[in-house]
Amino acid sequence: MRPELTHITNADSFLDYYWLKEELVQFCRENDLPVSGSKMEITARIESFLRDGLIEKPARKQSRSKKKFRKSPEPLSRSTVITEDHRCSQQVRAFFKQEIGDHFHFSTYIQNYFRDNIGNTYEDAICAWHEEEARKQDPAYKKEIAPQFEYNRFIREFFSNPINKGKTRSQAVEAWNRKKSKPYSHSH
Repeated sequence: MRPELTHITNADSFLDYYWLKEELVQFCRENDLPVSGSKMEITARIESFLRDGLIEKPARKQSRSKKKFRKSPEPLSRSTVITEDHRCSQQVRAFFKQEIGDHFHFSTYIQNYFRDNIGNTYEDAICAWHEEEARKQDPAYKKEIAPQFEYNRFIREFFSNPINKGKTRSQAVEAWNRKKSKPYSHSH
């Protein structure tokens, strides 16, 4: 049985269970911890608080309104280099729609490509876009589900397991509810 999340919860016990983000935010509010950030950031903040009593402030990001966004002085082209401060702006979106077509959008894949391929060109990004679109046509293609989306990962794994062939979505949700009420296996 899952314990109640309070300021006396053991940090290791806390990490043993699945918590909804709203539960984590509520805990933060009750204990004067910052509530901003992703579920993974909030979890790390609570773990630190439970382990050491430390109240870690989230890393401050410069607000968008204070950033000085300026349009590129040169027109965008296929030879434009992806820089460290690359932004998926309306100007960039318009360029890629012109080059790729109206079906272009800033997918997670292409945003990660920009982040992970500093120094490459927009030509490289266009090729990566087309390669990803081709992969999506493969019936075996499965979009990656980020680690923080545990429920979605569980449901996908549930239905991909041959043991669950023919089972319903409500049975999958029931299995998820059983799993999240028990401690995690630390073998993963």
